[in-house]
This record gives sequence, C-alpha cells and structure tokens, in this order.
Amino acid sequence: MSRNDPDEINRLIGEFVDLQEAWEREPAAFDWAPLRALARRGAHAYNEDAGPSFHALAIDAVAHGEFHERFLAYSLEADFDPFKLARPGSGAAAIPVIDHAALAEATLANPSSARMRAALMEVARTRFTPLARDAQGGRHLPHDMFDLIEACAESIPLDLLEQIAPELAKEHHGDVKRQSVDPTEAYLSSAEFLLDANIRTHG
Repeated sequence: MSRNDPDEINRLIGEFVDLQEAWEREPAAFDWAPLRALARRGAHAYNEDAGPSFHALAIDAVAHGEFHERFLAYSLEADFDPFKLARPGSGAAAIPVIDHAALAEATLANPSSARMRAALMEVARTRFTPLARDAQGGRHLPHDMFDLIEACAESIPLDLLEQIAPELAKEHHGDVKRQSVDPTEAYLSSAEFLLDANIRTHG
C-alpha cells in the first residue's frame, strides 16, 4: 500500500499494537510470523498527505525492545524505505517517514535503538555511497537530495555524510566520541540479527 488510506494505516497499527501486547505478555512463546507478515503488508504504508506513516506510529517515541528491532528488520527485508520524505497532511512540508533524530538520541541509553540505527546505517551505506563518490568528483548535490540527506542525517554513517554534505556532519552527529553506544560497530547487523532471531526461534 502506497497511496492515501488512513483507514488501512489504522488497521495496520491496530494489529501492531495487538501483537506487541501479546509479545509483552509472553515473549518466550511469541510467534514472530504474524509480525513478519504485518511488516510485509505495511512496508510501503507511508500515508502520503493523510498523516504519519505506519512506521512512525509504530517505532517513533517509544522505548524500543526486541519486538521493535524485529519489526524494523522485517520491514527493511520487505523493502520499506526509511530514507523517504512524505507529506503528513495536505499542504504540510515533507518529513522523514521515521524520526531519525529521535532514534539517534535513543541509542545513547538503549541497545535495541542502537541496533536499529545500525541497520539503517547499513541501508544508508548502500544507498548513498554512489552519491558520496559523485560529491568527491565535484558533482553538485541537487537541492531535493540535500533536503533528504539533512532530514535523515542521523542515520547516515558519518564518513559518508562528511563526503556528501560536510556542513551537516557535525550539526547532526555532534561529537561522536560522546555517544555511549556505537551503532555501527558494537551490535549485530540487521541480517545477523534476523539470522540469530531465527536460530533462537527454531533452535
């Protein structure tokens, strides 16, 4: 689903909340298959011009845990684009479909948030490395692409951001030495996380 359908967004988030409550009641016995299926169905539920995206409603401004890690991993597996700008309402300015700044802040104290951010950085490295090469070759960054980079800067690896838009690197990443959790080195990649999750589910 990619077009405006707030009723569908409401259904998706309702299912998400029900699954989260079931996981919270009995995490050891939780069946992850329905969450994976939900992530596939909602992968492109960006809710253009009709409110926040499904993913913003699911993972923004909440205390992240394994449930949210798996949801994001399953969503990325289903081609959810975390580096997308969408208009939340008619006439409103486009914003990221998830709050990258809030997720970066959460990594300071939450390992689950750090692993989620690390997964986004893997996606960013694949997606934005060609752009970094272009920038190093002297090619001018288009204005609309600058807006996207600025809006999602906290989830772009610092070395890439310094090549693409150095003026944004310090503004959005700050002093990386102050971060108590290194999202790019200290935790499992999204692929490793899914593999480990499947082993623990079936083992």
